[in-house]
Amino acid sequence: MSAASDHWFQETQTTTSVFNAQAARGMPIPWWMKIAAKLVLAHGMPDYRLRRRLGLFMHSYVSGHTGQPDPLRNDIARHLRLTGRPPQTLLELGPGDGLANALYAAAAGVTTIWMVDVGDFATAEMQTYRQIVQQLAADNPDFAKRVDLSSRPAMLASIGARYLTGGTADLAQIPTGSVDLIVSYAVIEHVRRDELAQAFAETFRILAPGGIARHWVDLMDHLGGRLNNLRLPPGIWEHPLMASAGFYTNRWRHSEIVALAQHAGFDTAVPWLSRWPTLPTPRRALARPFQHFNDEELRIASFDLICRRPPQTAPG
Repeated sequence: MSAASDHWFQETQTTTSVFNAQAARGMPIPWWMKIAAKLVLAHGMPDYRLRRRLGLFMHSYVSGHTGQPDPLRNDIARHLRLTGRPPQTLLELGPGDGLANALYAAAAGVTTIWMVDVGDFATAEMQTYRQIVQQLAADNPDFAKRVDLSSRPAMLASIGARYLTGGTADLAQIPTGSVDLIVSYAVIEHVRRDELAQAFAETFRILAPGGIARHWVDLMDHLGGRLNNLRLPPGIWEHPLMASAGFYTNRWRHSEIVALAQHAGFDTAVPWLSRWPTLPTPRRALARPFQHFNDEELRIASFDLICRRPPQTAPG
């Protein structure tokens, strides 16, 4: 067994942790009141940046203006471990409120960076990025000197990064077989339900043979950290008014997401997942499409999905 295949085998071993069933997110009000309030705010105040400034919406509870350097650092290290070489090209899906990971990736030696989202949500306040560059300058002064902080476009151009805001359709702009590493953090669950298969197919096309994609997937509702999003029937949940209100998730379950990735051609591994000790939302309250899932499946709160484009596949 080669060193690379040995590392891949290790990635297929799943570590399970117990999620605190009492943990909750946001204000302690009923889920249905949160849906009503978010619908009113989203459609009565369509400017996302205004809602964010007022503290009413955030694209991901793990994201932020300053980014999260450790997850990206770990993903770059995993790519090196699994492939034997550092990534030169990186794609982040759904960077959300900030483009900090573009800076972290460039500082780590990535030379071509793509950031793709469904809208222009990332802050253009340069003080945010100046602070990050100042932090990076302590260990990498040469990198800090080459970053142009005069504007967001100038900053991105100076580090070889492009920010696309047309959603999954913009993946078509990325050349086939050109990306070494793809990352996403609490994003896969937000891709519209009928678009996720195509998103996996596009990321398979984009990845170089042997390339790695790592997705951290959050299966909890975005109403309080339970499974209340599974209460409503598809006709209501997938309605455009609901899907555009800031709390939408596609409601694909763990096994379905893994199957979609495999159908696209990926080798897959789930090195970590968390489960509630018991169902956080009563089974009797779930809509019919979710009644057939067993408790083991429904208790999965979040998981890491590693996708590898098989090394022997042709890049076309």
